[in-house]
Amino acid sequence: MSMRGNRFTVFALCVCFAFLWFSCNRGHIAGYETGADTLVTEDSLQSDTIALFEEEDDKGLSLEEHTLEVFGDFFFAFTHNNRFQAERIKFPLPVTDMDGTERTIRSGKQFRSEFQMPENDYYTLLLSEAAQASVLQNDSLLEDVAVQFVDLTQFSVDSYNFHRKDGHWYLLSRVVSAPQGTAGDFFRFYERFVSDSLYQQECLARQLRVAMPETDEEEVDDEIVGTIDSDQWPAFRPEMPEGRFVNIDFGHSLTDAHRLVLLQCGFSNSMMDFFTFRRAGDRWTMTAYEH
Repeated sequence: MSMRGNRFTVFALCVCFAFLWFSCNRGHIAGYETGADTLVTEDSLQSDTIALFEEEDDKGLSLEEHTLEVFGDFFFAFTHNNRFQAERIKFPLPVTDMDGTERTIRSGKQFRSEFQMPENDYYTLLLSEAAQASVLQNDSLLEDVAVQFVDLTQFSVDSYNFHRKDGHWYLLSRVVSAPQGTAGDFFRFYERFVSDSLYQQECLARQLRVAMPETDEEEVDDEIVGTIDSDQWPAFRPEMPEGRFVNIDFGHSLTDAHRLVLLQCGFSNSMMDFFTFRRAGDRWTMTAYEH
């Protein structure tokens, strides 16, 4: 299965997170102005989430009538509705900070004061194979998902850990730690890769595989596939994840310690970029890019 074929498998989630992106920013402002833990009129599901739910009665949309099995649907509601959010957090919420200090969050208002989405317009997935992205398409069997705020400059991951029980998703814990395992090794390399242009040039395959649409038209499925010399990469290089951004861990493991695909998805559009890296010894090399 080609990387381009996955564009359609994750499109629905991109749309869902597009709603999420705008709702998060608007919801924070409205919530702080009222200082309340309950639903505010300007941020109501009835006015803002009709596109997400198909059923509506005379009393408006009711979350209790929807199973919200797919995590993307749940997370949109979680970030958009203060009352629903408070119902789906197991208070007191245990928090482990970077230095190992343990504390608790005891209210929705306190939670929202710390839950700040990054300002950029994308999220990422770390995959062993591009085909793993298909897990995003209406997967109602997932039980554990972590929404991770990655900070490359601080080399930290602020992980909000969700679990589904009896058909309902709940936030059970929050852990701030340094990235671990293959992901940690990759992020240590990647921070320098995106911040040091000379180092980036050194870490490109001599013949870099590229694939991109032949035109900018969404409905055109033709693509240009070929290789470029590494010194041509600056002319093709898109915006790449850097600084602080959201990474979604759907519970799949990175089974290949020597190959990793970084998938970048747009919050407010269907943009997807696949960056493939391979490791030989302690050195990572970028071998392919697909838009």
